[in-house]
Amino acid sequence: MEKRRAWQRIPRFKTYQFVGLAAVEFLMSFTFLGYIHVEPISITVAYLPILLAGCFLGVWQAAAMGLFFGLASMYKASAYYVMPTDMIFSPFLSGFPLGSLLLSIGTRALFGWLVGVLFQLGRRTRHPRACAGVISLLAPKLHSVLVYSAMGLCFPALGYDFTSALHVAANDAFLALLCLVVVEAAWSLEGREELRHFGAYLDQGGGLEQQARELHWAWLVFLGCILGAAIASTFYFAQRMSYMLGVHGLELSPEVNHDLLHLQLQSLFATAALVFFLAVCLLLVYKYFSYRAYVGQMDAVTGTMGRKMFSRYCEQWLEAKDSARARGGWFLLLDVDYFKAINDALGHPAGDLVLKKVAQALLDIFSPLGSAGRMGGDEFAMLLTSPVPEAELRQLLERFQEETAAILPAPEKVTCSIGGCRFTRSLDMQALYAQTDRLLYAAKRQGRACYVLGSVGQAAAEDEGDSI
Repeated sequence: MEKRRAWQRIPRFKTYQFVGLAAVEFLMSFTFLGYIHVEPISITVAYLPILLAGCFLGVWQAAAMGLFFGLASMYKASAYYVMPTDMIFSPFLSGFPLGSLLLSIGTRALFGWLVGVLFQLGRRTRHPRACAGVISLLAPKLHSVLVYSAMGLCFPALGYDFTSALHVAANDAFLALLCLVVVEAAWSLEGREELRHFGAYLDQGGGLEQQARELHWAWLVFLGCILGAAIASTFYFAQRMSYMLGVHGLELSPEVNHDLLHLQLQSLFATAALVFFLAVCLLLVYKYFSYRAYVGQMDAVTGTMGRKMFSRYCEQWLEAKDSARARGGWFLLLDVDYFKAINDALGHPAGDLVLKKVAQALLDIFSPLGSAGRMGGDEFAMLLTSPVPEAELRQLLERFQEETAAILPAPEKVTCSIGGCRFTRSLDMQALYAQTDRLLYAAKRQGRACYVLGSVGQAAAEDEGDSI
């Protein structure tokens, strides 16, 4: 259970980023996208997703990306057509399996962990972006040092060691510059305000939980169908290719058959990575349009949900059937006392500021427990989706009243009348709203600047509510 809760605490936006980068890592590793041919050599840039994961996600994400890179390089080195120096990355062909695992997987995972740690330390400095740039410039050389050191340790006969990585060539400058440009471009993108708001929207659920679950299940079914078809076609064409060559009188050795299947599987992995990447992109595009619609329904003054959006949210939450809903919660309604007098005395800009700060106080205190909306004018509502004990709710309401009282400079004082209705079963939204509204007006009749708590089915008379 604790592991599950820890996973649920990982922001959703970072999860999407991690899955997308993992798909890009495999796509680059299994295609020409991860390699740049500069005669007479070929250099890899397949560790770029590792740098992005280390800079923007975290240490373990970067280490995992390094692990993916290592697995891909180990698989590619396991074909009989590769050069002898490449075979040392394969535990099946090198003659020293443990050394190959250390070289292909261990060095890449260690590289990811190291750059993740360096980026995290750099973010704690006074100039985090400059530090990120320096780390990006040094990352290719760090990768080379780790790989050549492992080669010298595990396969000394080849004549390589860490000093082999210290030579500086033109391609080293090119790689360093490429890493710098990619990380700096991603840093600029991360700093865009709209992207931060979109990320916060996804982290808060990206809409209703039920809709999100249904969308993710549809996404998984889609991926399963695509991958199933790709796997079936891969093995089919590998078998038919061998059969076709046999029909033409070409008998293939076991090694050639192995390499044909190896290439087909490599194509499958690249296709699967591309499908995953496109699926994540499509999902994010869908979420982005949902976000735009969400922003359009938000209240422009307070930043809370508008009446229509909040009512629909409450209706869908109350109608859903699961154990969390069965435990019930609280529905709160509040009015800002004498708000018209504030507008008349201080002006409408000051009135808007009061509404904004009242909404902010609501969100600061109650957002871990539920969601808020502006019902119109100076009226707000809050659906607390947790069965908060009444004593705890009283403490939170007292704190809320204290914060709102300090919104305007003395001697002015902002107060609110609040009605709170507890419900312990599925209930029609209109009925819940009506009962809570009666409790709100009971608070007003008792002199305002107070709250009255009740429960579903309880009479709305003042003496049947509990006021402070």
